[in-house]
Amino acid sequence: MFTYSAVIYDGKKQNLVRHECGTDTEFTSYLDSRFGCHVCLWSNKELSANTLAVIEAARSNSKKEDFDKTNVL
Repeated sequence: MFTYSAVIYDGKKQNLVRHECGTDTEFTSYLDSRFGCHVCLWSNKELSANTLAVIEAARSNSKKEDFDKTNVL
């Protein structure tokens, strides 16, 4: 999952939008459904907080398992 941020101009005003989804296409569909005709002035894509937590947990478990294996040897 990714967190997308964008500044959207809808013909009247600029809007800062943040939305979590899996792909660029899903984000584009979200913008189209929310704003209809719009101009994207700026956008950013980053890993979501949940995804970062899962990666960190996997790294911690991997380090712990490697430490346990060295104790056995």
